[in-house]
Amino acid sequence: MAKQNLNVGSSANDGTGDTLRDGAIKLNSVIDELYTNLGNDTNLQVNIGAPVNDQVLRWTGTAFTEAHLDSLSADLNVKAYKIISENNENIVIEPNGTGDLQFKAGSQGAAKVYIDGQDGYLKYEAAYPLLTDLPDAAAHHGMFAHVHDTGKGYFAHGGNWISLLDANDGISILTDVDTTVNGGPSDGQVLKWNDTSSKWEPANDESATGGGGGTTQNLFETFTGDTGTTTASAANDTFNIVGGTNISTALVGDTLTITMTGALGDPDQNLFETFGADNGSTTATVTTDSLNFLGGSGISTNLNAGAITITNDSPNIVQNVLQSVSGDSGSYTAVAANSGITIAGGTGITTAVSANTLTITNTASFPSANENDNLVYDGSQFIATESPTISFRITSDLSNGYRFDGGGAPSNTNNPTIYVYRGFTYRFNNTTGGGHPFALRQSNGGSAVTDGVSGSQSGIQFWTVPQTLSAGTTYVYQCTIHGGMVGNLVVV
Repeated sequence: MAKQNLNVGSSANDGTGDTLRDGAIKLNSVIDELYTNLGNDTNLQVNIGAPVNDQVLRWTGTAFTEAHLDSLSADLNVKAYKIISENNENIVIEPNGTGDLQFKAGSQGAAKVYIDGQDGYLKYEAAYPLLTDLPDAAAHHGMFAHVHDTGKGYFAHGGNWISLLDANDGISILTDVDTTVNGGPSDGQVLKWNDTSSKWEPANDESATGGGGGTTQNLFETFTGDTGTTTASAANDTFNIVGGTNISTALVGDTLTITMTGALGDPDQNLFETFGADNGSTTATVTTDSLNFLGGSGISTNLNAGAITITNDSPNIVQNVLQSVSGDSGSYTAVAANSGITIAGGTGITTAVSANTLTITNTASFPSANENDNLVYDGSQFIATESPTISFRITSDLSNGYRFDGGGAPSNTNNPTIYVYRGFTYRFNNTTGGGHPFALRQSNGGSAVTDGVSGSQSGIQFWTVPQTLSAGTTYVYQCTIHGGMVGNLVVV
């Protein structure tokens, strides 16, 4: 049914309004529609008690009442939307008891991926029938899968599926091993590297160079001395150890003895190569060179029995106490060792320092208020209001009309009708300033409304609607500069 308003006429008892019967018929129609749409034609079935944030209306069997949505009665279809947390919070999905957390693909029967409710482990099935059934390796880099046909595991890398080795694989599966050369390996053969094929191939463990066969083998490959080298050239090659000047050698069994037969040489030697400091360095030039440790300003040194002691004769006990201190605005950096900082209180704040304790005290007080008053910011401070406060933010469509934001006012509408309640306080924040002063008048171009009005027409203005006003009283709001910027204020 379309909305029906009672016709109250143009003025009291002018005979143009609805009759009592017509008014009663309209009222009964409204009541019938309410009890049909919100009830069972006899009783209302919507019961709103004291709802809190995030509650919904839930059917109890007899009526819809406020409650939290803590369970579903049907499958949840998110369609194209996501489940997103706020403020970096976790998304927790917790089955009851030992229930599993299961992930199904469409309607593919049992879940292929699930978190076991018994032990908490992630378990999944990733067995692909054939190697050709694996997904695109480039699009699933790092994925592991099992192919039932080959009985092997694979991982995706470099755009390809790479087979994993297992205990049943032979060495021939390696790409740099070829066991098919010369019909395959025979007993006693080894794998030898072939530079031509760049593969390990089966071959006999003997050759003219690089090894030996049977019980005879080369004992060394190459020996290098201070000067010169030698390399074994045959399986029975011999390496001779010969002493030099004042050196003799003797080989008995498996023991080589090297003996110095001359006199001990000059025992003198350079004790250091190079010493460096924060500035400069020095290097020993002769076997008798000396290094001196000298103290600088305020520093003395002492060398005794191989130990050097370095002493600060003039300890510096003065230091900068702070480097830099920053506040909500501004900062200060110490400019000397004795720089200080002053901690001063601002408006409503005092500070006191006693010993090593800083005390910060709030001396500001709340505005005086009565029971059940509300604190409302008037643009510069909080003030107490004794009634519910509804705020409107006022802008303009140039000089064509005022526009309201907040308080349920229709947005993007010029000069809408504003309905106000007796006993309520309304806060009008005129953001247009002095360009469109916002005046409350008894009529278009009429005298100003003063009862309950405070504040600035070019800023924030308050109006507490008097209880003495009759329902239906109509005032206007109007720009004092542009007469066309005018709308109705209706008391309900």
